[in-house]
Amino acid sequence: MPPARKRRAADPEDSDASQPQHARRRQRSRSASEDEDMSDASHNGARAPTSLDALVKKMVRFALASEYARIPIRRADISTKVLGEQGTGMFKKVFEQAQRHLREKFGMEMTELPPRDKQTTQQRRAALRTEKPSNSNKSWNLSTTLPLKYRNYSILVPTKAPSISTESTYTALYTFIIALIKLNGNRLPEQKLERYLARTNLDQYTPIDKTEKLLQRLCKEGYIVRNREVDGGEETIEYTVGPRGKVEVGSSGVAGLVREVYGYGPEAPGTNGNANRTGNGSDDEGPTEAEREVKRDFEVRLRRTLEMPALTEQAEQTEEPPSRSQANGHREEEEQGPRRTSRRAAPVEEESEEEDDEEDEESD
Repeated sequence: MPPARKRRAADPEDSDASQPQHARRRQRSRSASEDEDMSDASHNGARAPTSLDALVKKMVRFALASEYARIPIRRADISTKVLGEQGTGMFKKVFEQAQRHLREKFGMEMTELPPRDKQTTQQRRAALRTEKPSNSNKSWNLSTTLPLKYRNYSILVPTKAPSISTESTYTALYTFIIALIKLNGNRLPEQKLERYLARTNLDQYTPIDKTEKLLQRLCKEGYIVRNREVDGGEETIEYTVGPRGKVEVGSSGVAGLVREVYGYGPEAPGTNGNANRTGNGSDDEGPTEAEREVKRDFEVRLRRTLEMPALTEQAEQTEEPPSRSQANGHREEEEQGPRRTSRRAAPVEEESEEEDDEEDEESD
């Protein structure tokens, strides 16, 4: 019987040879293209996107979407919807880079919203029990960073969604209601608000929606706050200005509205040099001394009502330009500036390097 021959192991070269020739060509071309891509990236200085870049882009999209819907950008929502598990402890880096991207690309920045005022007795007692506010309760909205000379109505027009007419009407309504609250000592009873709305034919319906639904929407979006308190079986309902109303309108915005109503706005006759109040058509003559005194008294009472800082003598002189040439120059910036800067409010405060970093890591 002939001896059995052992079969030798398959040689890797034989296995490669057994593969189809076109398959080997595809493998060689794929590896060559990968090598070329790596060499091009190294020569051009390009880098692959990191997880931090992805989180920053996600943060910017989240901020833009929240502002479009007039929803505050809450710290807790950032942790859950933007950072997630992969972004634990990265809030400060992501926030700072998102701020820089918003300023450079969109001309906006995230401005911290002030907390709600503690009006009822229960709210005051709860505030006393709270030693230190938590960072998880912070919230922001987007505000413009354009210079004052560009903050005019030809540039900062109402948004086109749903329409310019609807948006401008809604802005006028919440500005009017906030002005009523501010001019009544920052607290307006519900019965008094209803009387004001009835005098303007807004007690049942408005151009936007029913009055009741409009007030609910304003409360939901943070323009006003409805406070309900029961004391001794008697129910009291008052309205105050909400966080978004303080930032977007504020005392300076209300002051600008009042000046327009009483004829002391930037385009009013006799206030910016376009024409004097007597109507004699003289462009170079400014307001008379009596008119200046009336306007000064009006400004003092307005600032006292809105709890704004009093005007100094130098500020009074700058607010009373004597000629048309001066009015067409810096006057519009000074008058329109405060109304637009009220949207910016105070910049986002820098967090304490040690304490707040630890709190961010714990909350994440």
